[in-house]
Amino acid sequence: MHKYKNYLFLFVLIFVILYPKFPLFGVGGTFVSIRLEDVLIALLFLTFGVLHVRNLSDLEKPIQKSIIIYWLVGFVSVFSAVFVNKSAELSLGFLHALRRVEYMGMFMVGYWAISSKKDFYLLVKITLLVSLLVGVYGLGQQFMGWPVISTNNSEFSKGLALKLGPGARINSTFGGHYDLAAFSLLPLLWVLAVLEIPVLMVAVVPYWAMLLSASRVTFVALFVAAGLYLIIVKKKRWLLILALVFGLSFFTSPQLVGRYRQLIVDQFKLTYQPSPVLAEADALKPPAVSEDRSLNIRLNVSWPKAIKAWIKNPILGTGFSSVGLASDNDYLRTLAETGSFGFIAFTAIIVRILNLWFKSKDKIVLATACALLGLLLNAAFIDIFEASKVAIIFWGIAGAVSRYAQS
Repeated sequence: MHKYKNYLFLFVLIFVILYPKFPLFGVGGTFVSIRLEDVLIALLFLTFGVLHVRNLSDLEKPIQKSIIIYWLVGFVSVFSAVFVNKSAELSLGFLHALRRVEYMGMFMVGYWAISSKKDFYLLVKITLLVSLLVGVYGLGQQFMGWPVISTNNSEFSKGLALKLGPGARINSTFGGHYDLAAFSLLPLLWVLAVLEIPVLMVAVVPYWAMLLSASRVTFVALFVAAGLYLIIVKKKRWLLILALVFGLSFFTSPQLVGRYRQLIVDQFKLTYQPSPVLAEADALKPPAVSEDRSLNIRLNVSWPKAIKAWIKNPILGTGFSSVGLASDNDYLRTLAETGSFGFIAFTAIIVRILNLWFKSKDKIVLATACALLGLLLNAAFIDIFEASKVAIIFWGIAGAVSRYAQS
């Protein structure tokens, strides 16, 4: 079984990326749904736990130890929220805490799955190939009416198969357009690390899909991360090509231009008076009025709510699930739900990962580090580390990259 553990890991990773977010069943009294990927991941954890029961010393390594500390803080925060602050329900808070264990536990699995360079490079090749399939399906949604499974609101999350409305953004096999865009960061940075013509040609499709997702923050994050990578590996002459691609992509993407226009023109006009937007956004329809709806929701609703929650209990926060489905800022959400202790614990994980990766001279590892910086930029506007598909994929690959970087 040890011989095939990398294939088990890859199978689950491929399934998570490609299988749309159909729920198996809902958990009573909550908005949480159990999906087939959750069952597969539970079985994967069980298998790897049995295989590595004698290698638990790996859990004493700095990154793994930081993850376990974050879990402990999270569960203490839930206990405090339920029995002291009365700011969260036991069932929902506990389920959200278990979700963090599921997502970040993939780091341990990815770490144990890699036994050789051959294993690692197989992971890279498979991820690039799967990103091509993701891009193809996204283009099919845009141009051929292929089904959309969205989780952008509670009604869509029931697993309804829909079609894109006029002006809507693709999400491919992901739950939202922002998830698709964030996922694209990793394979596109890996493509830049490889820099071979066949691979660059393959990257056209996932890159096109990312543009159609019209995620403003990810568009900027990709080119910031790519530019940083080129500087680190001393390929500064490629920066001009990167700038040309950036400019051409922007001005040939009507949806992306339109969304930036909303931000620059509609949102900041002196005559424009923003008002709180409380209704759920419909990802499959354009906004009814000329406004930057997503920014309005952040400024007037989700960010103030998260800040108030943190102020209520700055040490341990108000518990997982206490700020609703999203805060649209992962840093504020972490502070709100787990307080300063949780924020420090999570920051320690990221710092230790980046410290390990940036010490490497391997281009794939350095590209992954830059992709993580891109995700951190995304996290200022999206709860990206709570988006289930992105989180599972990231932590699994992060474990594999960390093992490879230490080899």
